[in-house]
Amino acid sequence: MNRLFLLIFFFPLSLGFSLNASAAQNAASVVPSAAPRTNIIHGRADAFRAYVRTGEGAKAFAKLKADLDKKYLTMPFPAEPVTYGDPAPSKRTSDMADKWRSVQDICGILSAVAEASALSWIVTGEDKYLAKAKEILLETSKWHFAPDWKSGPVIGATDIYYNDEAHFRLWRKLPLVYDQIRDQLTPAEKKIILDHFRERGRRSFAWIEHEGNISKITRNSIEADLSSHPVRFMPMTGLTALALWDDLPEARQWWDYAYKFYRDQFSPWGGDEGGWAEGNAYWRGTFEHAAFQDALLAIHDPLAYATPFWKNSPLFAIYHVQPYLHTTFGDTSNAGHFNLEPVISDYMEHLARVQQNGTLLTYAALGTDQRTRPIDKGLDELGRNYPTAAEFIVRNFIASEKPLPTARPLSELPANRYFSDVGWVSLHSALGKPNDDIHVTFKSSPYGSFSHSHADQNSFILNAYGEGLAINSAYREFHNSQHHRGWTRQTISKNTLLIDGQGQKAQSKLSTGKITRYEEKPRYVWTTGDATKAYSAAQPKGQVKQVTRDLVFVDSRYVILRDHVVLAKPAKLSWLLHSEKDLQWDASTSTARIRGPQKKSSLTTQVLASGVQWNGNVTDQFPVPVDPKYKRGEIGGSYLTGTWHDQAHLTLESATAAGEFVVFSVLWPERGTTPAKLTATLNGNQLTIVRPDGKTDLLTLSDDSLILR
Repeated sequence: MNRLFLLIFFFPLSLGFSLNASAAQNAASVVPSAAPRTNIIHGRADAFRAYVRTGEGAKAFAKLKADLDKKYLTMPFPAEPVTYGDPAPSKRTSDMADKWRSVQDICGILSAVAEASALSWIVTGEDKYLAKAKEILLETSKWHFAPDWKSGPVIGATDIYYNDEAHFRLWRKLPLVYDQIRDQLTPAEKKIILDHFRERGRRSFAWIEHEGNISKITRNSIEADLSSHPVRFMPMTGLTALALWDDLPEARQWWDYAYKFYRDQFSPWGGDEGGWAEGNAYWRGTFEHAAFQDALLAIHDPLAYATPFWKNSPLFAIYHVQPYLHTTFGDTSNAGHFNLEPVISDYMEHLARVQQNGTLLTYAALGTDQRTRPIDKGLDELGRNYPTAAEFIVRNFIASEKPLPTARPLSELPANRYFSDVGWVSLHSALGKPNDDIHVTFKSSPYGSFSHSHADQNSFILNAYGEGLAINSAYREFHNSQHHRGWTRQTISKNTLLIDGQGQKAQSKLSTGKITRYEEKPRYVWTTGDATKAYSAAQPKGQVKQVTRDLVFVDSRYVILRDHVVLAKPAKLSWLLHSEKDLQWDASTSTARIRGPQKKSSLTTQVLASGVQWNGNVTDQFPVPVDPKYKRGEIGGSYLTGTWHDQAHLTLESATAAGEFVVFSVLWPERGTTPAKLTATLNGNQLTIVRPDGKTDLLTLSDDSLILR
């Protein structure tokens, strides 16, 4: 008996999970008695036809069907994708990344066309659509597993053990297509498809557990050996189980596995506050988990969207994602930038309807991104993009029984929010008014620097008046590229500190931070991050005694930082600041100035430390270059609205080593590019700040106390 068999058939499912009060204790009890159980479930076909013929879904479905008729209905079935060398991400070169993505694209196109064909058949009853869906199911069922890639290019490249992203794009859709048309298949056709599904599902289930340690995952915790992809693949595990409930005995185990995961364990990347430790770009991956929630909504399971995480998850975007391009913490694919994309606006409108929350509608309406909304794309830009327009049509149909709520102003929300589950603090001067807003994000996270997170504890990002100023300098051309590995993941690319030129340990669970204070007072918000463990992980044992940073947002107008570093042996300290471009350092006044990339705003920063002389260096070059073909613009797509340009970097290194440093910084953002007249003086722990607006503040700040006058 092989190990794969043991994993599947003897994997313990009764592990003493805590039971969510709104969910079923017996996962099988919520499964409908008749198929289809996914997408257009049993008894809902007539309602769906009305929805896409004359209802809210008519425009989107018309585009989908027109594209199917014009571009794909006569599309010849492609050859099975072949391998391209060692699949390990650590071995992936730029050219291999292109081939890796090409396999994903083939799978994404096929599964999306099969999905659109099945829906078109449900609506029209025309045989040509049924025939196309059948063809794709039958032909992909001839594809192979376990390729011997060491022998050269061979078929089998869509196996989850070789290209998990390619498998993902097949497995998340094709069983659901089968669920819609199973009654139109002959016994022989069913056997071909189900034999393939049994093996693909068996391998998928085993891989997810082995690679993701899913059975040991607990909510809001990195105690288990977490992995991003297996967690992301859990929704399709549950949906394929529903789709194949009557056909494969294994499907019932897959359902139990997935249902209990969402009932008792989700999300490992965040908790009740709604945070997502991998960052905003990977928070967007909650769309995939929401697909499972929508399936529960369709079968009227009370678990759907019921946990505190789902209630608060939209806030993670509201507080951290602006309509304009800006940087954020964690990996991002859009040339290191993120914004309120049309897909996020659509998602927020869906959640507004599901949760009857009008503030989500108001946030969705802030979007200025002119790209086509994904529900209106039809079959444009298929490939690795997901969710597809068809998925949005089905999702919106499921939720259409609920009315859109009345929009509510974002001013009803607090201006600032601490996401204690992931250690992120978001501060705003004008939440929901991006052109007037000063927006500061501060991070010191218990999730460390592994997965899609970076070595960035106690770092901050500052946006103001519609653009990014103090940025997270971070590109990811492809996962584990030289630039991604040598710059983006490293502390040196963040607005934080180095000790003797060394940052925190990258890709490590040990590189943790902690928000130790969050206080809101009438004139200020004071938060403190402790990154001692993160720096200790990369330094000789016992060398790092304390690395803390206080961040004070004064009058919702400007920022004061205080860094306190205590070392066992003297070392040099570096203070780092990054911008898109136009960064200058004036050593005579210890002042840095940044002009925003759109010339809407500027940032003046004065750095003060008693007894410390700084050696300042500004460069507009990356020490690890961006892959040339990305920088030349040879790689593109609708997802890419940023550019792979050089950025500006300031390093202030202390001229001499010391065992203790206390560094104050005053950061004043301003409209326009005229330098602000900021003057700050330091006397012990007391700062006197002559503000550009003519006011003077007196701040006394230590590890334990803050007095502002």
